[in-house]
Amino acid sequence: MRLVEYKLSAASSSALILTIAKSLYNSGWSREYISRIDFSAVEKLAAELYTISPLYHTLLQLRKRMVRYLIDELLEQHPRQQICILAAGLDPLGLQIAEHYPTQLRSIYEIDKAHMHEKQELYASVSFNEVRLHHLYADITNPPLMMETLIKAGYTPHEPTLIIFEGIMHSITEEQFLRIMRAFCSRARNNAVIMDYILPQENLPSAFVPRANDMLEVMETATGSRLKQYSRKKIMNLLSLLEAEIFDVYDMQAAEYVLNGRNKMYHTKGEGMMEMVAFSI
Repeated sequence: MRLVEYKLSAASSSALILTIAKSLYNSGWSREYISRIDFSAVEKLAAELYTISPLYHTLLQLRKRMVRYLIDELLEQHPRQQICILAAGLDPLGLQIAEHYPTQLRSIYEIDKAHMHEKQELYASVSFNEVRLHHLYADITNPPLMMETLIKAGYTPHEPTLIIFEGIMHSITEEQFLRIMRAFCSRARNNAVIMDYILPQENLPSAFVPRANDMLEVMETATGSRLKQYSRKKIMNLLSLLEAEIFDVYDMQAAEYVLNGRNKMYHTKGEGMMEMVAFSI
């Protein structure tokens, strides 16, 4: 079996996040995909980060599980959609969606400015041949070029689309967010978005702030940059500029309860320093 190794200097954040979350990929095509990646370049750092903040690992896994929960919820309502996974990285989310929805979806577009060729090779190595899934090179902070790339690959702007905007908001400005979202706005408001954002310290329970600071340090180490934080009020103001319709907002307390039926990690509103929102544009 040929393993594809991603050196820390070449793909630190994408490979690191995937190795932290790889226990979620324990079945089907995604398990085969994960088995073909050599994580040795990032496993040491992942272990070091765990000693600093074990909660970061559970938070990241909860976020990814919640994204998949919301995808299932939205696709159950409107199965004949296109899906755009922005800044897709190495996460085999497109592979999982294609496997779980073998006929309903029109197309799945994974978009990033790196790793798409390697990802396509890995998909092929697990004997996965899905004509609906496309790997596209584009910088999402350049919306005109992103949309041009999508359209050339078969994306239809006026057809219903589900946009996955996971793990991005903390790395871009408000203006960049609005430009990206406006590129997907439709007159019929038939496009849906799933996204997460990090809450500022003043929106957290005081008892949780020390752990939040530890997690923020871990996350900034993982991404190699300072992370932007947004209050729910700020996010709602931004969405109002898009005339978005809000489906649901979840803090981590609510997300854990929805997914597990009980709260073991997060017992107070705002714990977890992250929220998730689904909306239409």
